[in-house]
Amino acid sequence: MTPNVGHLEGRTVFVTGGAGFFGRAFAEAVLDYTKETKVIVYSRGEEKHARMAEQLRRHKDRLRFRLGDVRDLDRLKIAMWKADIVIAAAALKRVDDTAMHPYELIKTNAIGVQHTLEAALEVGAKKVLVISSDKGCLSSTPYGATKFLAECLAVAWNAVSFARGQTVACVRYGNVLGSTGSALHAFRRAIQAKEPVPLVDGEMTRFWMTADQAVELVCHVLRIMRGGEIFIPRLPAAPVARLMQALDGQATYRFIDKRPGGEKRDEVLLSEHEADRAVDLGHLWVLEPEWPLPAEREPWKGPQPPEGFRYASDTAEARLRVEDLREMIQGVPEE
Repeated sequence: MTPNVGHLEGRTVFVTGGAGFFGRAFAEAVLDYTKETKVIVYSRGEEKHARMAEQLRRHKDRLRFRLGDVRDLDRLKIAMWKADIVIAAAALKRVDDTAMHPYELIKTNAIGVQHTLEAALEVGAKKVLVISSDKGCLSSTPYGATKFLAECLAVAWNAVSFARGQTVACVRYGNVLGSTGSALHAFRRAIQAKEPVPLVDGEMTRFWMTADQAVELVCHVLRIMRGGEIFIPRLPAAPVARLMQALDGQATYRFIDKRPGGEKRDEVLLSEHEADRAVDLGHLWVLEPEWPLPAEREPWKGPQPPEGFRYASDTAEARLRVEDLREMIQGVPEE
């Protein structure tokens, strides 16, 4: 898939958490398909920086690394200097491992986003895009709650930033196949060890997308965002057990307890409480803010979902077959 990155040509894009799964995919795609765009990777993982630099050494002249943490506002301001576009992707995201450490989630996923917004405004970045999650919608976990709070912070920041020429938006999407700590890797490990695949619930469903699709979505949103919105793609869904079948049709499974922290059986991308603010663009929804828009900001126009509508992984009209998932996971590397 060739991402639509022409609008990023010649820009400097700063990505927090940029050495993570999404950041690596984004940097590679943008640098492969532009000539003058620069990407600055900001994270606290020096080993990941070294590995990423080696993997993308063909782009060494346009790929930069800045060591730091989104919890450190002063460091963010220094590292972000002269960035045109900022993507806030840094997050603690393992539902089970973070369940007993909610304050650590708050410091990275919420306060870290606020720091990113403040730094971006100070350095004069024109656009900030915050990466959210389906778990932030009707959240039932500490992780989901901090993602919801990050959305609130980003949307409200436009009241400060819009008049200064900066727009801020969010994009909310589901599970990316092959991302760090994903079910795909856990299932692969079990199958390779000839052990039963661990399943919580045979009927549990999730939204699924590839890394390429996530990058394409983010690039598209960066192009069309007006400020204050949450963009929600129409993603296909499937039972988690179907992913196991796509890996190995003969695989056996064993049931395990739900992970700590409040893991849900199904996920929701657009809730019935939000539908009256959503505009249907066909391939995605735009969720407008509840507070009044700035006079200069053109509102999104289009049909609205019906009253009571929700887009959930157990009822989504787009369903993935085993064959679809098998095609999606082709080329996804081992951990």
